[in-house]
Amino acid sequence: MNAKDFLSRGFNLERHVDTLKNQIEHYKSLVNNCSVNFNDMPKSTAGSYKLEECTQKIIELQKELSTAMLDLVNVKCDITREIHKLENYDYEDLLVKRYILCESWEKISDDMHYSLQHIYRIHGEALKKFAKMRVNESK
Repeated sequence: MNAKDFLSRGFNLERHVDTLKNQIEHYKSLVNNCSVNFNDMPKSTAGSYKLEECTQKIIELQKELSTAMLDLVNVKCDITREIHKLENYDYEDLLVKRYILCESWEKISDDMHYSLQHIYRIHGEALKKFAKMRVNESK
């Protein structure tokens, strides 16, 4: 796995977590929009089964979300630990802002008070040093 792939693992997990959150909210809104009519007339119970299925799906997704969030935290901690081995504050700041905090290049540029072009150059240097460090550690 190259340096960028290693660092990007958080992006993919974060996107998965966001998707799960959106699915949960979608199912919750469906359940909340269901209306129940209470009267003496016997009705089919088919509607309540669908409501129960939606509720069960929400519970399943919440369990999956908890697992995904734990994975995300573990991966980001692992990535952060590796980034801090670089011992170059500009490289560390840039990589943390990009791969842990998922900030845009423009925000990183503003925060670090460098031009966008300079941020791209530092990023390239940081990736090279990160890759070299990981190769040396594996020997």
